[in-house]
Amino acid sequence: MGSEVSGASGGRTLSRVVLGFGLDGAGATGEADEVTVPRQIRRMKLKICVVGDRAVGKTSLIQRYVFNTFSEAYVGTLGAKLHLLEFSKEIAARQLVQADVGLFDVMGEHGSRDQFRDALFWGSHGFLAVSDLTRPETLDSLIEWVNTVRSVAGAVPYRILLNKADLLRWSSLDPVTEESLSKLFPNVPYSLVSAKTGAEVDRAMTLLLEEVVDGVLAKSRARRAGRLAGNRILAFALRRGPTGVTKNEILLAFKDLDHNALMREIEDLERTGLVSREEIGPANFRIVLTEEGREAASKLNLHDHVVEEPT
Repeated sequence: MGSEVSGASGGRTLSRVVLGFGLDGAGATGEADEVTVPRQIRRMKLKICVVGDRAVGKTSLIQRYVFNTFSEAYVGTLGAKLHLLEFSKEIAARQLVQADVGLFDVMGEHGSRDQFRDALFWGSHGFLAVSDLTRPETLDSLIEWVNTVRSVAGAVPYRILLNKADLLRWSSLDPVTEESLSKLFPNVPYSLVSAKTGAEVDRAMTLLLEEVVDGVLAKSRARRAGRLAGNRILAFALRRGPTGVTKNEILLAFKDLDHNALMREIEDLERTGLVSREEIGPANFRIVLTEEGREAASKLNLHDHVVEEPT
């Protein structure tokens, strides 16, 4: 059984398609509606963990999101169970992100968590921290879960899911829980969800995946900004031909760039074998394109139709 969710957020279309399967062999397939043919696809691979104490409903939430099913029977998770998904999001006119998502259902045992934290959480791009609204102590223990994941994965985005909202007498949090939440996790987004009814489950997951994708793209833009300076240097050196360019000529031609950043780019170009550097004075040098550098510089204007984002 497969499921598909599509909607709009901030004027941008997003869709989620279930392509994969859990390690238990259960499968799901789906197909997204094609609106327009994208001019550029940005691909990435993401690892998302779902954490929290035993019996808070982590597996049930995943089953609801992935397969749109729910079971009253409780079956504890041993180790970590993997579900493979595909998440797509339109980020600009005819620009599409396609993310292969590994969704990890992590067991709720504290001892195993602490013993295998590196194996469980290394490389995570984000996580969902789940508590049971009928057991306030599970919210308190999320502090340990959050700190453990972030001690390994770094300051990655996360969202708190307060499960079993269908058992609430009212549709909002009681003042005590709300105050506890704001003290324990100031400015951290949270969602009232129900694995049983499906309320807010899709939306909560989509919001986290959107934030993770945006973070990966922001890092990619920063990397590309650095590479842009290197590309400009390569193009400049290509125009100058075999005589190359001196440090002073580079500084004069790129006055808009930070001096230290410019020197780092030249060092990177030399380290990657795209330029060779010759010292021509106590504080000056000349760079000349290598054969590899000339080939790279001549291809700078080629369009990348598919971009593999490093994650």
